Amino acid sequence: MKIRIIIPFRTNVYTEQQLQDARPLAAPDLAIDVVNLEPDPADPLCVFEQGLDEHLIVEKAVQAERDGCDAVFISCFGDPAVDAARGRLQIPVVGGFQPAALTASLVANGWSIVTLRKELFAAIRQLARKLGIESNIASLRGLEMVSVDYGNQKFIEAQLQEQAEQAIDKDGAEAIVLGCTGFCGFARELAQRLAANGRSVPVVEPVAAGIGYLQLLVRSGISHSRTTYGLFGETFRAEANPACAKSA
Repeated sequence: MKIRIIIPFRTNVYTEQQLQDARPLAAPDLAIDVVNLEPDPADPLCVFEQGLDEHLIVEKAVQAERDGCDAVFISCFGDPAVDAARGRLQIPVVGGFQPAALTASLVANGWSIVTLRKELFAAIRQLARKLGIESNIASLRGLEMVSVDYGNQKFIEAQLQEQAEQAIDKDGAEAIVLGCTGFCGFARELAQRLAANGRSVPVVEPVAAGIGYLQLLVRSGISHSRTTYGLFGETFRAEANPACAKSA
């Protein structure tokens, strides 16, 4: 089995770290590789923040299927281009939000999301409404990170713990979802620190949830419904331009 992780950033700064973080999540028969969007030093931001260039992610996903991958993980909590990619691919595609949210809903009645900044709350709530699980969210909390903080692991660890404790104590959270795929690797230690302080709740990390979910789908022989995601894939392209549909 082979899963390709697509980092929707126009930089390769995070690529190697994502690969190192993801490898321990793989079963013995699973190979994982990681690609990013073509670097652009002038504009490296994630498309979740910009709402731009989703077609570049779809192109990477299409190439993954052509390369023989069995599934694609779009490594962003905002699930950018997931629906569009499903309309083009036969193999399973997920982003960071849906597997993490569904996992949290399986293990707790109400849970909180700790993400990067408050500016992302509206987009996250929109994803939750679409998935039908908004009522499960006890709260959204942001670390209020700035760019200089992204490489400071001690700062991130401390802020995650502080916000998680407040979500449990003040918001009634029964589980914590880490709302950024860049938080890969923090979940287990955070859960242990919370438990040591009398707060024994699950901590769900989106890369682990996504890779695990994709392995389940592939081993079960399941992918997204062509009835749901096929209209603007094969059917629409065939009606609009049969030659284009054949080459897709």
